Amino acid sequence: MRRIVRSEAICLRVQDYHESSKLVTFFTLEHGKVSCLAKGARRLRSKFGAALDLFAQSRIIYYSHETRTLLTLSDAELVRSFSGLATEPERFLAAEQMSEFVLRVIQPQDPSPQLYQLLLNYLTTLESLQDPEAEESRTQGVKGSSGRPGTRILESSTPRPLPGALVCSFLLKAASFLGFRPELRRCLICRRPIESKRPAYFDPGRGGVICPRCAGDKPSGARLDSASLDTLSFLLYTPASEIASLSPQFLSPPSSLLPPLDLVLGFLGHHFDPLVLNSFRWHAGLERNI
Repeated sequence: MRRIVRSEAICLRVQDYHESSKLVTFFTLEHGKVSCLAKGARRLRSKFGAALDLFAQSRIIYYSHETRTLLTLSDAELVRSFSGLATEPERFLAAEQMSEFVLRVIQPQDPSPQLYQLLLNYLTTLESLQDPEAEESRTQGVKGSSGRPGTRILESSTPRPLPGALVCSFLLKAASFLGFRPELRRCLICRRPIESKRPAYFDPGRGGVICPRCAGDKPSGARLDSASLDTLSFLLYTPASEIASLSPQFLSPPSSLLPPLDLVLGFLGHHFDPLVLNSFRWHAGLERNI
């Protein structure tokens, strides 16, 4: 039986279909992931317009059918386009990775309102990041008290973090909403709080940290100093807007330790299908930029 469904949605994937249509995968607020056929969407005067652009937030109307997985899109009204994400490749890549993760972990007709709001929040934060070239241009010519050019705002009062830090934070929180929150504050074995200024071991298979006492002579997992453990905890428990206000140096561990994205991907690889991590394999360069 066919029925009309209205929902708020984020566009996760768009593909051309035949000469005039598109196949669109939405992450809806009320109904999870849905795949729709947008007939005539490729025509110049299509009624859908920018509502079917990648990452766009829209209010959609589609026809649902009990026995069909490909549904028919009737209408789409643009709420927010997130067009600013396309102005910088690194920012676009971060948004693509977040959307790709959601695309692969959310099941059809399985709503996850928390994850929907999380993705929307992080797309908004990514788009609001200052463009480094524009910021540099704006601060050129500013003179300090000595007559020399003043310190760039980008490097002092309001430094711009790299989008990769937001990707790590999003993945940790998304995994938590899906039932796989990593334990970063207590030892998985003895359940005692991890002592500050002492190393611990992050075991991705077990899903958290193990104190040196319980790890023994042959510890499993990656060794983390207190600064790196604090970084992971900060990314997991801090709102996106606060992360976006910090310097990249705060999120850059020593070269002898695994960077945050390596640790996060190692954790996800033990709890989700390996295909979920495909987009991160394609763009491995981002792992070095955190």
